Amino acid sequence: MTPPLAPAAPRPAVRPRLIVITDTTRIAAELLLTRVDALAARARPGTVMIQLRDRELDLAARLALGLRLREITRARGQWFAVNDRIDLALWLAADGLHLGEASVSVPEARQLWGDGWISRACHDPEAAAAAGADAVILSPIVAPRKGSPALGLGALARARRRLVAEQRGEALLVALGGVTEATAGACLAAGAGAVAAIGAALDREDP
Repeated sequence: MTPPLAPAAPRPAVRPRLIVITDTTRIAAELLLTRVDALAARARPGTVMIQLRDRELDLAARLALGLRLREITRARGQWFAVNDRIDLALWLAADGLHLGEASVSVPEARQLWGDGWISRACHDPEAAAAAGADAVILSPIVAPRKGSPALGLGALARARRRLVAEQRGEALLVALGGVTEATAGACLAAGAGAVAAIGAALDREDP
């Protein structure tokens, strides 16, 4: 078997508190890399996950960006995850795999990905436990996203109760959608264990 492009390394020992989702339609790749590196350097090792999404890029460009992100996260002791593409996640020796709601199920993904970290997108707090993933990214919480109205902070509390009731209390609940430095604290107080962001993390020169 051909080895992965990036040799495997131990995953960070702590769970992420901030997930930064890449978006090269919003910010050019080189500037994105600069800001990701600055953010990863400032945070305590293991507390930031950089999630490669960028579905608009062709495979070669997405792979090239992934290699650069993998280098940054390794150097800074942070997490690196890939959105949906299990093959790309394996080739890049990612620390995590994120599955959209329309992607394969977690059990199906595990057939290729093994027992590695998996997060799953969720838009219904009552369905949070059904994902069976290590982390559930619930959205949109604070602001509308992709045409869907904001669920509100109460959705985080409902999702947390559902996870506990279904004996999935160890799963990391992540708030996405309108999360900024002004709203992150409220998301954590409402039941989230971490927050995810795109613009709030990447739009400004100083992260």
